[in-house]
Amino acid sequence: MPNLEATIFNQNLKLSYRENEKEKLINAIEVLNESWNKFSDLHGKVSDLKIITLLSLELQDSIRDYMDRLKLQKNDINLLKNEIEEKNRNFQDTSEKINKLKLEIDSKDNEISKTENVLDQINLELEQIKTNILANKDE
Repeated sequence: MPNLEATIFNQNLKLSYRENEKEKLINAIEVLNESWNKFSDLHGKVSDLKIITLLSLELQDSIRDYMDRLKLQKNDINLLKNEIEEKNRNFQDTSEKINKLKLEIDSKDNEISKTENVLDQINLELEQIKTNILANKDE
């Protein structure tokens, strides 16, 4: 494992790390040192242990806030998934209703077509009867 020499809380340290985690380690060190510098007004007035304790509490609070936000985001995602599933079910139900209505329309179209054929046949027969009546009237 490679080593990184770093200064954390004004202490020189030699840290081992995995090759693919070097950037992550450097970022973490920068965050710790930035946090340490926020308490620069306390340096020399209180012990480093007290400052580190304050930093730990602050970082723990940040982690807790992050975890709470993450839980809320997961809840939001679950709510959205449930909403999507409900909308998909509604869509499928509506699709099925539409398909049933299309079948009913096709059935009614067939009935109308049959009725029109019957009416055409009746009209044809009426025309023949009319023609026969007129032919018999002229005789």
